[in-house]
Amino acid sequence: MQESKKYWFIVNVGSAPVYAKPSFNSACVTEAVHGESCIINSYKENWLEIKCEDGYKGWINSFYGNKSSEKNNPSHLIIYPNKQGNFLNRFPFGSRINKKLPGSVPIDMKLGFEKIISVAENLMGTPYKWGGKTSLGFDCSGFVQSVLKVCGIEVPRDSSQQWDYFHNNKIDIEASEPGDLHFFGINDNITHVGFSTGGKGLLHAQGYVKVESLDPNNSDFNQGLLDIYLSSHSIKRKFK
Repeated sequence: MQESKKYWFIVNVGSAPVYAKPSFNSACVTEAVHGESCIINSYKENWLEIKCEDGYKGWINSFYGNKSSEKNNPSHLIIYPNKQGNFLNRFPFGSRINKKLPGSVPIDMKLGFEKIISVAENLMGTPYKWGGKTSLGFDCSGFVQSVLKVCGIEVPRDSSQQWDYFHNNKIDIEASEPGDLHFFGINDNITHVGFSTGGKGLLHAQGYVKVESLDPNNSDFNQGLLDIYLSSHSIKRKFK
């Protein structure tokens, strides 16, 4: 039997919500980013059941992009703000594009562990958005996943999956370097994640992307997160 032909859905807006079911009244589970190639698994009227590049599955409405028999082959990735210090709505952080634009770098350029915090700091003030993965809005794990992707490693989408991914790299909080991860939750039920800025410093998406601290003596101390702090994890060894 001949194998059915594979088709992709290429996102052509800044970001496109992906839902648990083929309905706008369904829960938004993640986003697909401009230029992303999503595998189409099935159809239901104007809805497509897709698998995103990170393996996450859900339903997307067809008006967010185009069906294609070929996967998108972008040449550049939007990482930095433009000369005016902004990310465009059409091409937000993380966009895969087919030409060089201000703020973009070649798609195969990996910035490395040392650039994590400087990249993340460009996103300060970005509002929290459930399921968000771009400068139009982030949730906590989407922020971590998107920043790490442009810096050189691809990690799972959800904070609980990220905790599992880095589980064997647990370190003392005081030993954490800028770019390592702090995890939060109750009884190993992971509910939040953010980047260490070194020791008890925290750069994360909660309300908006911001810097806080788990140190009671710091003016940016977040008592609520300290109360549910679980562990810190080194991520440097995942970089090649």
